[in-house]
Formats: sequence, structure tokens, C-alpha cells
Amino acid sequence: MGVVPGWFWARLLVGDACRVGLVAHSVAFSISLVPALALLPTYAGVPVTLPVALLSPAAVFLGGLLLHHRFGASKAPEPPLAPPPPRPSSRALLLLVLAFVPAAGAAAGLLPLWAAALASLVLAGVAAAAGGDPAGPELPRRWVEGLLAAVLFLVLLRGYLGPALHDWPHIRGIDKYTQAIMVDLMLSRGSIESYMVYPPGFHTLMAVICRLGGLDPLELFPVLAPAFLLLPALALYVLGRTLWGAGCGLAAALLGGLVLGSPYLYLAEARYPQLISAQFLTVLAVAALFRLLAAPSPRAGVSLALLGSSVVLYHHVGAYFFALVLAAAALLLFPALLLRGERRRAGALFVSLGALGVLSILYAWDTYDLAGLLLGNGGSGATAEAVSGAIGTQQPFPLSHLAEPVSHPVLWLGILGVPFALLGARRASLPGRLAPWVLLAWCLVMFAGSRTALSGFPERFERDLGVPLVLFAAYALVMLLRPALRRRGESRLAVAVAAFAGLVVVAGAVRGLAVAALPAPEGPSDSARLATTPTVEAAGRWLKKHNTGGNIIVTPYIDHVPSRALLAMGGYSAVQTFNLSRIERARDLPPSGKKPPLDAFVVMKRPGSPGARRVLREYDVRYVVLSKDYPGVDWKKFERLPGLYRKTFENRDVVIYAPE
Repeated sequence: MGVVPGWFWARLLVGDACRVGLVAHSVAFSISLVPALALLPTYAGVPVTLPVALLSPAAVFLGGLLLHHRFGASKAPEPPLAPPPPRPSSRALLLLVLAFVPAAGAAAGLLPLWAAALASLVLAGVAAAAGGDPAGPELPRRWVEGLLAAVLFLVLLRGYLGPALHDWPHIRGIDKYTQAIMVDLMLSRGSIESYMVYPPGFHTLMAVICRLGGLDPLELFPVLAPAFLLLPALALYVLGRTLWGAGCGLAAALLGGLVLGSPYLYLAEARYPQLISAQFLTVLAVAALFRLLAAPSPRAGVSLALLGSSVVLYHHVGAYFFALVLAAAALLLFPALLLRGERRRAGALFVSLGALGVLSILYAWDTYDLAGLLLGNGGSGATAEAVSGAIGTQQPFPLSHLAEPVSHPVLWLGILGVPFALLGARRASLPGRLAPWVLLAWCLVMFAGSRTALSGFPERFERDLGVPLVLFAAYALVMLLRPALRRRGESRLAVAVAAFAGLVVVAGAVRGLAVAALPAPEGPSDSARLATTPTVEAAGRWLKKHNTGGNIIVTPYIDHVPSRALLAMGGYSAVQTFNLSRIERARDLPPSGKKPPLDAFVVMKRPGSPGARRVLREYDVRYVVLSKDYPGVDWKKFERLPGLYRKTFENRDVVIYAPE
């Protein structure tokens, strides 16, 4: 399902001679086109049924096969756009050694991160200006493929270690319950808008897989979700190879798959749509942008439009980030192309971005009620409230926190790689000279967003800053390792620097694997926790067995398990409940706003009141699920109202009542 439907689309539009690149693009086109087709019947009120789940991937596969048979595979020029990293001169090596000193000081907590970063960047800039020798021959293709296979195996190990050792048959991350509820809604109703303002792409794709595999979402995620960690590594390999060759692609896959912290954080928190949109589809869309600049063609333009617009189908924050990156890239590219008389390239870029924009609007039209926003009617209230609830409500972390999602090796190698990549591109063609500047603009956009609450999502900006930074880090790593590859005629300093860089990266990879092998953390503030207990599981099984429709009300937490866990386990989607502090903050509330969770508290705190009876009727509440120790909610009040509530289930932590 993840590879086969898009295979011929990848050959048609990309035609990558590298098998790994073909697989990466095949996955991207599969997960872009299959949910887009499966969504079409939902506009007629048809959910994701078995016929829809069968026909959607079949139509994508056959459509790609027919177009490939008619037009043949793409014959786009082989990468890279720019020369591979050079071998640094002796003077440059000395300066790079000095640049590692403030980096080590910041990593040890002896220097402020901003001061160390500035010092390292200045020293790296002087080192880059000192020049270096042209790169030697690239690694043989067999070596690259063998090493890449080893890297991808370790990435899979990073994804599956924790769940296999500690979580099975569950998987860590409290957001898995939110994802499961929305997949269930696509299976039963074909729409998630009653639950959350959220793009339906991921949940439609998972609904298709659930139908074909006969699994519930909570059964599917422990099996499939850890493999999502492969996606950033594959995409970064493609982008690195497109820019500077297979060596940089391999280094980018290694750093992005094993060292970079943010992909694993998204996996551990079960934020799968953000992982796919921001760290897979966005990366491949940028690679498509660079291919279009290198060789403008209708196929390259269609590839950019399809991959770029699919970001909108998967996650609103990822789409927001990608829109900012595209805007920065357009401001950089159009003047540069037009001033140099590259009208054909500029025209192809304009048309492709226009097509991307049209497809994005089509994908977003229903999710965000764009018609209501354009016409100014009341139907756009949920979207407007969600936007206003995000702006300014999340404060950025201190700058010193940046090393956690990015990791120290990626951060410092990335800083060292920026000036070398920019100056090294001077020998390239115009697209090769512009591409590193687009990467730098991407980094600056993400960094700026991570430093202000006005961006709405400073934490997400901080996490996704690591994606473009990995490319610069890969450039620096390959440059520093070149002496180790040549072996003969190299100074001791060059070999020592190569060994040090290799050890730093290996240590980062080992740390990434070690963290992934740990048990899920516990506590109500940690979104990476396992978020289930035997008593909650027992209540969830009872709810699922006795689900006859309607809705349930659950205390916001039972022990440390959120209410949506019981909703997901029992097969319900409402009534959503939250802590009162979150309701007042009005961030990440459902489209229905504050009223339903506040009404739920009326039942939980005053179960015998007329207001409680009104809420039970209005929301068709079949069961009230209570924690025995939730602050401010006394479950024994329900015991004293036998004429209104009948106890149907009880264990050490949970009690369930059915309204009479």
C-alpha cells in the first residue's frame, strides 16, 4: 500500500536511476494520491468502505501504469546540482578545529549557545574562504547502497526497539488516541470535522489500510507506525543526493534517521501526520523544486505540484511551514532568475507554484471552510477560532533547548557546513548556486518561528529546523571525512579531524538508539508516555463491547491516561473533555468550542441538577466514565442517585454509570 500504487508515477515523473530514490518517491506519490481519491466518495456521504479501499489504490496504480506506458519514464538529468564537498586545506582544518572549541563549550554548558554558534559560524566562514582542493571520486554505487541499507536497518531498529521491548501490544504517545478516533470517523462517517479542524489525508490513508488489513487503528499503529521513522531518512537521502551527490545523501540519511531528535520525538508522541508532512513530503517537494530549477519540464512541474500540495492534505502546521518556506524561496529565486535572463526557468517555476497553489486550495477548501472565510459568513468560525487560539499562546523554549530536538552533532556540523556549502556552490550552475541559499532561507524561517510566540507554534518550528540543518551538517560531515576515505598523503591533523567527526556522529547515533530503547516515560505532562493502564484497558474493552451508539462523558484524566483513550478504545468520538485550565486557554479545542467540555463538567460535578439532565439529553450520553481520584469530581455523588444513574462497571480506578 505504501509503495506499489505510486511506483509508475515515480518512474513517470522522477525517473530516478537510484532504486532508493524511486522507492521514496513511490511512497510519496502513493500516500498523496490514494487518500485524495478515497476522499472523493466522502463528499457524497460515503465513508471509507471496503470497495473504496480496494478501488482507490488500484486506480492510482493503473493510472500511473497507463501514463507510464504512454509517455515512458522521465529522463531528467542525474544529480547533483552542485559539486560535492571539497577537501579542506590545512589552514581551513586548523580554523575548523578552533570552531569546534566553542561548540564543545556550549555542549558542556560552559558557554551560551548563541555566543558559541556565532563564534563557530565566523570561524567556519573564514575557513571556507581559505578554500580547499576539489573533491575526489565518489564512493562506488555498491558501497553507497550497502551503507544506506545498514543505515535504514538501524533507523527501523530505532523505531521498533522501544515498542517491542516495553510497549507491546501498545505503542507510546498519547496522540495515538486522537489519531485512532479520527481514523474510526473516516471508517464510519467519512468526515472528521465534528471532532477536529484537521486535514483528513493521514486518517483516510490509515482507514484504507485498516479496511484492507482488517485491523482497528489501535491495533495497526504498533505494527506500522515505527516504520514511519524511515520516511525522513529516505527523503533526506534524496534531497542530499540531488544537491551534492550520493555521499551527502548517505550522510543526510544517517544524521536525519539516527542522530536528529525531532523525527523520534514525533514518533514517540504519536504525531504521525506532522512527521509525514514536515519531514517527508516537504523534503521531497523541495527536492522537486531543485529538479525543476535544474531542468524545467512539465513532469518536474507536476511532481512539485503533487508533492507540495499533499503537505496540505496531511497537516495544517506542516502546510503553514511549507508555505512560509515557499514564500521565502520565491522571494529569493524569482529576482535571481529574472536578473540573469532565465525566463524559461522563472516561467516554469511560476506555473508549477500556481498549480501547487490550486491543488492546495482544493485540498483545504472543505477542511478550513475557505468559502466561509472568503465570503465572511459564520461558517468559518471554527477555523478562525483555531487560528486565534494558536497565535501567541505558546511561548518559545530558551535557546539552549534547541540542542534537544536538533541534537548537538547536527547543530554544530550544520553551522560549520553553511559557509562551506554557500561558497562551494560558486563553481556550480545557476540552480546549483541558488539551492544552498534556499536551504539557508528554510533554516532562517524555521529559526525565526521558533523564537516568537507570534508564530503560533514555536515548539514545532524548533523541531523542524533540524530538517534543513541536516543537509548542511551532511555537507560538513562528508567534507571532514574525505581524508579518511583517501587514506594516503593526508596529514595527521586531517585524519584526526576526520576521526573526531566520525566519533561525534557515531556517539549521536548510539545515543539515539539508546533513548529509543528506553521505556516510555510516565506522568501527565509527558506526551510520549504509554498512556494506558490495565484498569483503563478493562474499562475500554467494556465500553467497546457495550457500544450501542450515542456518546460518553469521561473525566479528563484517569490516573495519567487522557479521556480520549477511553473514547478511542470504546469506539466513540464525543464528548471531548479537558482540564478547565486548557478550556480557558482555548488552544487546540475541537470545532464545537468550549461549550461541550464545560457542559461535561456540569454532569461530573452536579450529576443530579437540571443542567446535568439537559446535557445528558442534548448529547445523547449513554455512559459517564469517572476516575475515582480526579480532583473536584466526586464519583460517590452518582452512587447517591440510584434513580438517575445505574452502575454498570467498576474496578480499582474507574467506575462507569449509565443514565436512566
